Amino acid sequence: MNRRLSALAATLLATGAGLAQNVADPAAAARHELARCGVTARETPALGLAAREVLRGTELTRALIAQGYRAHDAHGWQLTFGDLAGLRRAVQESCAPWRDLSEYGLSTAGNRLALIAATPARVDLTQSRRWLGDFLAATNRARFQGQKCGDRLMNAVPPLKWDARLEAAAARQATDLVRLNFRGHVNPQDGSTPLDRAAAYGFRGSVGENLSYGPVTAQEAVQSLLGSPGHCENLMSPAWTLFGGAVNNGAAATLFPTYWVQVFGGP
Repeated sequence: MNRRLSALAATLLATGAGLAQNVADPAAAARHELARCGVTARETPALGLAAREVLRGTELTRALIAQGYRAHDAHGWQLTFGDLAGLRRAVQESCAPWRDLSEYGLSTAGNRLALIAATPARVDLTQSRRWLGDFLAATNRARFQGQKCGDRLMNAVPPLKWDARLEAAAARQATDLVRLNFRGHVNPQDGSTPLDRAAAYGFRGSVGENLSYGPVTAQEAVQSLLGSPGHCENLMSPAWTLFGGAVNNGAAATLFPTYWVQVFGGP
């Protein structure tokens, strides 16, 4: 899983007694400066609560876990400010890493402010058709280019075509991976294999399956599979002509935050 957690700290010293009182609403001032510097992330309650815990001394990762927030990418930032001008200047100078993140939350306590900006480890399933189209396209780009799978060079191979039966098999696997909270290709409840699942939807032929856990984009999912020699060889096999895919989000208690399933079919 491509996950990056970093913590940045900034401290502005007060230039006179009682200057902190000049900031009537530091949270509002911080929000204003975030908007001014091009941060388009939306504010979310979970990250606000996590920021409050960071102010209380909780480490960033633990604060996110306590709120049930699974981050693909997160930055934590703390500031001790003296006045409104100092607060604005500090936010402006530090906001560049937050522009590519989609959510944020902040909390204040006296003259201290904590802000967390993050991209959640989940996929917008309302856009599933787009994601699945991207998944097929990323898979076919990899096949077109040829790959080095571990020590084995794999030549470029023809593109795959979408198959609704294999899509249904992939969707069933993606659902059960979350529902039963397991990893692997054999369903622990009914013992079904990738071949069994494809056959259940009317596919008669050879079948292969790849699973990627944790990515938030189709390209990330394919890249993670190319980094594993066995999965890479499966993806690059000339035996496959058909493809079905699925993506699902995990729950707070599941092993992984996201699940991507490739199902390949051939004669």
